[in-house]
Amino acid sequence: MRIIKSAVAVFLCFVIYLLRGQHGTPFYSAIAAVLCMQPYVSGSVRVALNRTIGTLIGGAAGMLILLVEQNAIPPDWPLLRYLLISVMIVVLIYITVLVKKPTASYITCVVFMSITVSHAMDVNPYLFALDRVIDTLIGIFVSLGVNAFRLPRRRNRSLLFVSDLDGTLAGADGKIAPAAEIRLNKLIEAGAQFTVSTGRTPATFLPMLEGLRLKLPVIAMNGAALYDLQAKSYLYCKTIPADAYRRVAAVFERRGLNLFVHAVIHDVLHVYYGPFTNPVEEALYHARRGLPHKHYVYSRLPEGHDPLYLLCVDTLSMVETLRAEIAAFQEEAGVYTVVRPDAGRTGYALLEIYASAATRPAAVEELKKRTGTQAVVAFGDSERDLAMLEAADLSRAVAGADEVVKEAAGKVLPTGDEALAREVDRLFHQSKNRRKNSTKQWKNNIGNIKKK
Repeated sequence: MRIIKSAVAVFLCFVIYLLRGQHGTPFYSAIAAVLCMQPYVSGSVRVALNRTIGTLIGGAAGMLILLVEQNAIPPDWPLLRYLLISVMIVVLIYITVLVKKPTASYITCVVFMSITVSHAMDVNPYLFALDRVIDTLIGIFVSLGVNAFRLPRRRNRSLLFVSDLDGTLAGADGKIAPAAEIRLNKLIEAGAQFTVSTGRTPATFLPMLEGLRLKLPVIAMNGAALYDLQAKSYLYCKTIPADAYRRVAAVFERRGLNLFVHAVIHDVLHVYYGPFTNPVEEALYHARRGLPHKHYVYSRLPEGHDPLYLLCVDTLSMVETLRAEIAAFQEEAGVYTVVRPDAGRTGYALLEIYASAATRPAAVEELKKRTGTQAVVAFGDSERDLAMLEAADLSRAVAGADEVVKEAAGKVLPTGDEALAREVDRLFHQSKNRRKNSTKQWKNNIGNIKKK
């Protein structure tokens, strides 16, 4: 769209030139229009302001140099004229620094040189400089207007969009596609209630979301917490009760195994741990200890604090043994376990223990209450997302999702980096009646799957 908008802005500059009776030079308007076109309207406003200031400074300086040339520099001394113009470049760039608009230096110099280099010596310097300034300002404001223009469309601010991060919103490389990022940012700016759900902690998901301008809290650590990106604060935590923690910890103590205990204390995630019992958990510690938003402490969890979740790294056989022992009392204790194979080490796995109330559907419901939205649209790719997809009013699976997720989802998105963002766009601007029909159809599909 930025490419198309640039072409539209250039065409409108030529139209304005014709409407002005072909007065001025449309070249400068077109150049300014292309330079000011930005992916976001907010960026265009900022650039337009800088370009306007730069245009006025360059125009005033150009008019001054024209007066000097006509009255003080002989026509047969071109080298002196070019020297004066070159020296003025230093002055102009320094002026933009003084007024704290360094990004305006480029357009300042362009306008200045368009006046001083390409003029005829017999023209009125005031009118010539004024024409160049007007030409440039036309391009700036045409570009701003085209970028800000929106066709009137219905916006469903009552929908809460929740997307899984790894494998759904972000690709295998852990990055969100730039095109999808720009489209989602524009939707968020327009009022779309969009956020992310992940098993990660802020230390690892914040770098992945750096370019996404989320306004809603992120559902972190499989629903154990809601994390506010703006305030850098935990808004909601579902901790493991003290009695349950002691019972789980005793399982590990009997075997002399280490346990990474994650707890939020004074709004900071602390990780308490003991002596390492295998090289994989030691490698994990060294890989994560330097990350921001997470502090490792060689100590037991202080009294008076409850853990957010527990993590163990060991061989797959040991992890399964631990899981089976915890399963014997997990319902009574109010916890549940998640096993994830270690992607980097064959034969090893990660065992995570959460409070029974710390689930993604529960966190989505909490976020739904906080935002005042009426329906949830969930996106996922793996079995860890099934509970969230089944609890949502509408669900979507990405093209590379597990088969069980595709069967459970109301719709499988086409391949492509922008597929998820396009679906959010479509639903956000969809009429209420069409959305109700889509929800009814999806619930019928879920009912059939559960019967099977």
